[in-house]
Amino acid sequence: MTTETITWHPVAERLPDDDTTVLLAVECDDEPTWPGFHSEGGWYYVSGARVAARVTHWADMPGGPKG
Repeated sequence: MTTETITWHPVAERLPDDDTTVLLAVECDDEPTWPGFHSEGGWYYVSGARVAARVTHWADMPGGPKG
C-alpha cells in the first residue's frame, strides 16, 4: 500500500483551474476541509452553494486507492 501526500496551496499564491474539483481549506471552527471548486472569481462547494467562509488553501483531490 502506498501513502499519498496532499500538498496545500495558499490561494494568495496560486488558484486551481476554474471548475476543477479540489479540496478547500476554509476558515471556520468545525470541519474546515471540503471538496469544491473555483469559478469566475468565487469559491463553491461541489453542491453548487457559494462558500461563505474565507478559503485559505486548496489541494488537488487525492487519487484514492489504486487496485
